[in-house]
Amino acid sequence: MVIKRDFLYTPKGVTRRAHIYLPNDYTTSTERYPVMYFFDGHNLFFNEDASYGKSWGLKEFLDSWPKKMIIVGLECGHDGDERLSEYLPYKAGPGHFQEFEPCGNRTMDWIVYDVKPVIDRDYRTIPFRECTGIAGSSMGGIMSLYAVVHYNRWFSKAGCVSSAMG
Repeated sequence: MVIKRDFLYTPKGVTRRAHIYLPNDYTTSTERYPVMYFFDGHNLFFNEDASYGKSWGLKEFLDSWPKKMIIVGLECGHDGDERLSEYLPYKAGPGHFQEFEPCGNRTMDWIVYDVKPVIDRDYRTIPFRECTGIAGSSMGGIMSLYAVVHYNRWFSKAGCVSSAMG
């Protein structure tokens, strides 16, 4: 089951949608689950939500995978180049993304101080860092690497897919 839930993105005072995957037995069990947070959550589960019409197909994979977990896919801003600013942890060096204000540290603060506490309160998670990961591709992969290094108190693992770094 995938639940869509809005959160206030405090760095900008606007809402961002979370796509929350719960294992098939979630409603019939009392089990607690590890959690993976993903950037670009709109691209994870359903083609109709994906930026380019093709999702990662993560729901179908997780429905048949024996490891049960909760996935929290967080959307970025979709206006103009919001995503690049929200997923940029540092001021860019010469030649790349210099025109964008780095907001990645504020995005991460939002995840760990606003989103994660609500997820841990409202869903049966295993809230410890050993059972919490973060993942993304492209700029989301760069943010995942940033998160596991600078927010290691909360995340013990990261999936960094297609993370182009110059």
